[in-house]
Amino acid sequence: MNQLIQGTQALTVPLPLTHPIYHILLVLAAGERHGYGLRRAIVASTEGRMRVGSGSLYRSLDVMLTAGFIDETRGTIDDTPTPRRLFRLTDLGELIARVETERLVQLVALAQRTPRLWDGPSAWGGAR
Repeated sequence: MNQLIQGTQALTVPLPLTHPIYHILLVLAAGERHGYGLRRAIVASTEGRMRVGSGSLYRSLDVMLTAGFIDETRGTIDDTPTPRRLFRLTDLGELIARVETERLVQLVALAQRTPRLWDGPSAWGGAR
């Protein structure tokens, strides 16, 4: 757990975030989505390397709603005529995504200073 100071309030934030929660925050940073749209956007943004099942997605969304990282509304999006549950990032959710991203940047910087881990071909099959 990390403590985050926001204004005069201290907030305990469970870091590191789970992969589904972090990816959901990343997708919602671009705009509101419904559940299926979130799943599709995660697959697209990771080029198919990560898939989030419905159970994991909605458990993560419930955790994020309770924590205040996201808000829920009902409405239409993506040319769907039927109103759906829509999720959007809150200011707190954006702050949490920024804090987690900085933590990950620092972790990658450490890995880059470890030649055995960073030199050579990429584990993903592409060039660095």
